Amino acid sequence: MANYPPPYPPPGPPYGNDWKYQRRVMKEQARAQRDMLRAQQQAYRYQMRSMRRNSILGPLMVVALGIVFLLVQTGHIAGRDLWVWYGRWWPALLVGAGLVMLLEWGFDQFFHSDQPQLPRRSVGGGVFTLLLLFGLVGILFSGMRDGHNAIFGHGFNINQDNLDEFMGDKHESNQSLSHNFPSGSNLSVNNPRGDVTISGTSADDQIHITVNKQVFTRSDSDADNKAQQLSPKVDTNGNTISIMVPSVGGGRADLDITIPAAANTTVTANHGDIHITAIKAPVNVTANHGDIVLSAITGTVGAHINNGDSSFSARSVTGSVTVEGRGRDLTISEISGPVSMSGDFYGTTHVEHIRGPVRFHSSRMDLQLARLDGEIEFNHSDISADQAVGPLTLTTSNKNITLDRIGGDISVTNRNGSVDLTSAPPLGNVTVENRNGSVNVTVPEKAGFSVQAEATNGDVENDFSLPTEGNDNRKNFGGTVGKGGSLIRITTSQGDVALKKASIAPLPPAPPPPPPLSIRDADGSSVIIGKDGVSITSSPDGSSVIVGKDGVRIATRADGSGSYVGKDGTRLTTSADGTKVYVGKDGTKYTSRPDGSKTYMGKDGTRITISPDGTNVGIGSNGKPLSDSEIQNRLRQAEDEIRKTTDQREAQQRKERSAARQDN
Repeated sequence: MANYPPPYPPPGPPYGNDWKYQRRVMKEQARAQRDMLRAQQQAYRYQMRSMRRNSILGPLMVVALGIVFLLVQTGHIAGRDLWVWYGRWWPALLVGAGLVMLLEWGFDQFFHSDQPQLPRRSVGGGVFTLLLLFGLVGILFSGMRDGHNAIFGHGFNINQDNLDEFMGDKHESNQSLSHNFPSGSNLSVNNPRGDVTISGTSADDQIHITVNKQVFTRSDSDADNKAQQLSPKVDTNGNTISIMVPSVGGGRADLDITIPAAANTTVTANHGDIHITAIKAPVNVTANHGDIVLSAITGTVGAHINNGDSSFSARSVTGSVTVEGRGRDLTISEISGPVSMSGDFYGTTHVEHIRGPVRFHSSRMDLQLARLDGEIEFNHSDISADQAVGPLTLTTSNKNITLDRIGGDISVTNRNGSVDLTSAPPLGNVTVENRNGSVNVTVPEKAGFSVQAEATNGDVENDFSLPTEGNDNRKNFGGTVGKGGSLIRITTSQGDVALKKASIAPLPPAPPPPPPLSIRDADGSSVIIGKDGVSITSSPDGSSVIVGKDGVRIATRADGSGSYVGKDGTRLTTSADGTKVYVGKDGTKYTSRPDGSKTYMGKDGTRITISPDGTNVGIGSNGKPLSDSEIQNRLRQAEDEIRKTTDQREAQQRKERSAARQDN
């Protein structure tokens, strides 16, 4: 067999012409190469991980966060002050994080420069997420700081006027118009874009309107077209004259309006300021994005302000003042009636010389007092009051409180702030409850009272030689000074208590009401303003307008027509031809005409129409026809309400005229 040659392989490729087998072998070779590459990458990754070091940025942030929360919890830092501060300085957190990472890089460069490959520092996804969260919170509080709606506070000031400037050049034009304003009429103004200025100085029974139109566009023809659209529309509905400015893109209209002083005024401005002065009637205003300034108002004032960057100011008001909503600054002074402020106001609130009760309520503070002879001012961190008459009740937190020369009963509840109180003679009951702050109370040196004072983790002292008891953690003193009388109770924690005496002047007596004012002209017209704020305006033709201190308004005209607005909102209007229109406080409306026709609209949607020929149609709230008895019952109820309202009008008219004659 050795003589036989070995068998030769078959011709062709090493494994013959089996192409499927060849493809499988090539796939296996590619898979082996891929696995080897993955193994190399995994080995490189393990090597890099062994050289990577964790950054100390994460632990530093956690430690700093824990220290801050500990200081807040123990009362060394006020929570609100912390967020206000953070909203201003939060970018410093990113700067600090970058400096830590830069120092770590410099450390590695200096101490590991001899290594062939420098170690890497790892921040980690958790630290990155924490930084992102802190940044978002900082942006949020930056926008909320001081009530601003802008996300970046003072960095950008983007409003509608700025946006309009991108639409083109500014085109201005003016328009003037006048309209009859009968005695006893009401005014309603609605301006979506632009300021509204109203003055009660019209002496010709007309309303005078001056319009300053501003249009931003790149076309003169477009500017003229939009200026025409901005012309105010004047409508009359009963005894109400309405002024409405259309909303035009890229345009605004500033209104300057002069009306008779006795006009009941209602103004709504969506984007613009409101200025009203010299009105001897109730005033109601709403500003959604603008300031409100009121002065020399004889009547009640109701204001709604709905923007955190807007302010409200009222001065010289004979009547009550009510402010609701949210805004920045409040300034109220020289008010003869009660003042009520309800909402969140993020700037400075300044109130002075209020002859009636004062009430302020917000999510952060509740304040009530009987009269303010001096002033009160408060912001996000401090409250100060001078020469106020109690009972005074103050509940708040995170504020330093200073009350000087407060008469009557006083109750203060606070935490995370100090309380300094000086009580004016005669001394009333005083209660101060504080946490995480000191309390200093000063009373008249010759006052008699009983006292109970206690401090946890603080010291106590007094000027009346009362013995101190307790231990290192809790100290107190108590007893009776003089003949006793008023009760003083003081408690605090994490702060000291001091009861001192001083020579304190008593508050002056309440100022007398303003004397009645009577002005009579040679033509027989007159204006009488009583000491309680009631005003009576009479014209030579016999018409008159009476405005009561409670908002009641009665107007009579020489032709026999008249109108009545009750303090509950009920309205009754009588025309010269005998037509009567009644609007109830629940929204029910009933109209009776001399020809016998009547219309009725109930609060539930019931509708009744009676024609002059006696034909009647009644549809109930369910959409079904009403029977004749149901129709007559509804009309009888409406007519009874009209008679009752007429009696109220006449009684109120006699009462106000009698009071005015006694005053004069």
